[in-house]
Amino acid sequence: MGCERGYTLIEVLVVMVVLSFGVLGVLQTTLLAARLEQRSSAITTGTLLAQERLERIGALGWERATAGLTSAALPETLGRDGFWLQEEVARPGGRFLLVYERDPQPVELPRCAVYCYRQGAQGGFDPRPVAHLSLRRRR
Repeated sequence: MGCERGYTLIEVLVVMVVLSFGVLGVLQTTLLAARLEQRSSAITTGTLLAQERLERIGALGWERATAGLTSAALPETLGRDGFWLQEEVARPGGRFLLVYERDPQPVELPRCAVYCYRQGAQGGFDPRPVAHLSLRRRR
């Protein structure tokens, strides 16, 4: 018999295992990038929503800007007690819960804040706000 050329079965299996680890690494990186892009989009949308609401409060005043909002208990997943002014908003990035807070002290310069929470995959709202903006009137 002459000198046979080719690869053994073990060499082929080793190459397949090494290549499969490489492919899995690329897939994980791609999935992570997709998740980060979704989170980034939610942060951008939430920030724009909160900014719109604060601009409305600044232009119209607290009472007029929040006149149509409901005061209700927040979902349990958010871990905050009490009743809060809130509204749910649907945008292409998902559903968002806007929560309004007002600190009446000092009376001449009240501070107000808007928290924006994003609805998670299981239907509840993520306890970490995607945006939290506050407004204090200047003298």
